[in-house]
Amino acid sequence: MIAKVVHGWRAGGLLAYLFGPGVADEHRNPRVVASWDGRDTTWQPARRGAGEHDLELGPLIRALQAPAVAAGLPLRAPKDAGRGYVWHCSVRLAESDRVLPDAEWASIARELLHDAGVATRDDRGGPRWVAIRHADDHIHIAVVLVRQDTGRRFWPRHDYPKLRASAQRIEARLGLRATAPAENVAAKRPQRGELAKAERESRPPAREVLRAAARQAALRSASVAEFEQALQREGLLVTIRRGPSGDALGYAIALPPDLLATGAPIFYSGSKLAPDLSLPRLQQRWDAQPPAPRSRVACSTVAKRVGLIAGSFSAGEGDVVAAGQGLCDVLTAMSAVATVGNRYRFSAAAEQIRAAMSTPPRPQGGGELTQLARRLMLARRLQSDRERAGVELTLALARLALVVAEHHRQRPHARTAIETAAKIVRSLEPSARSAQAPDAITREQARSRTR
Repeated sequence: MIAKVVHGWRAGGLLAYLFGPGVADEHRNPRVVASWDGRDTTWQPARRGAGEHDLELGPLIRALQAPAVAAGLPLRAPKDAGRGYVWHCSVRLAESDRVLPDAEWASIARELLHDAGVATRDDRGGPRWVAIRHADDHIHIAVVLVRQDTGRRFWPRHDYPKLRASAQRIEARLGLRATAPAENVAAKRPQRGELAKAERESRPPAREVLRAAARQAALRSASVAEFEQALQREGLLVTIRRGPSGDALGYAIALPPDLLATGAPIFYSGSKLAPDLSLPRLQQRWDAQPPAPRSRVACSTVAKRVGLIAGSFSAGEGDVVAAGQGLCDVLTAMSAVATVGNRYRFSAAAEQIRAAMSTPPRPQGGGELTQLARRLMLARRLQSDRERAGVELTLALARLALVVAEHHRQRPHARTAIETAAKIVRSLEPSARSAQAPDAITREQARSRTR
């Protein structure tokens, strides 16, 4: 079950679309299944013609938007308008799910609105809303975010993750196909403007370059000072935000060629790169781990240990959360020591696995694998992707990724994502190179192209 939310201004326009034929005449038997006052199907618009879409929408539209009219809010988007007060949520089932009756959809709509804090049960002064169905597999919920009792507009807090959690509970209770969790542990994706700028300048998005650099620096470090130095050695601009006591509160980094129109560098805070890259989360991790290692470890040694850990999982033993986190750390280390053409791909595989994991990273890391990754960061960089030790480690990591994926078989989306990451890693082994796409642009190439 997927719930998506958009905001708008025109409640009347939204209802006209939902009760209309749709873009390709795909809307069938449009009908009200639930409403704010419990009258539900009583609000079904009357027929005014022979067609199933010939409906008198006026009474429902006027009733739904009455609180907004009383509050003096515009019924169309004003000039330079921001987020509109019409909350539109579409709720769709998986293709393999059974067809639900209208009564079940009505119950789902009420549960989602309550759990999201949009319209709680027994709140008679809450907003007006209506749930509409025009297909077997989904409904639409339209809410006017104005309280009936006070006439005040309001914005639900954290409604998106709350909707996702509610949908997962409904899936489990009704036996529906389980969908992926909200990506509250995943890295922040580049925005449209960042992607367009990166394409114009023939380089990866700055956010991705900086995230990879921050992960490598965090793995190398055990303190804020070491972290700052590691980032500066990579040629990045670093600012540390400090409180009155002098304690570090946060940080931001920038890629020197990535500039605003004014010529100022564009800084990204750690939390804007990924939730686990915020400074408080990094400090928790550094505090929970042993001191930074001083001795390096060979790729061949790491490959043997990774293989043994994968084998223990095959025997039904091991901690899948620690293995997944440790796997990501070793992939991050490989993104630092691999040949130039492969570094970006190791980093991308690690991010894909992190996004698929259902729990936030543990402060203590991935146990033995994390400590091996930290030592691997001290090793010399591979001179060729055909070096035997590097090949052995690449194959071992791909195998471990497949084992971790298998332990997520109850979460199909996560399993598929991790399996895809395993294929990315496997493709870096030279014998698989014939089917491999051209190498991605690396951080070093990105810098040189934008100087």
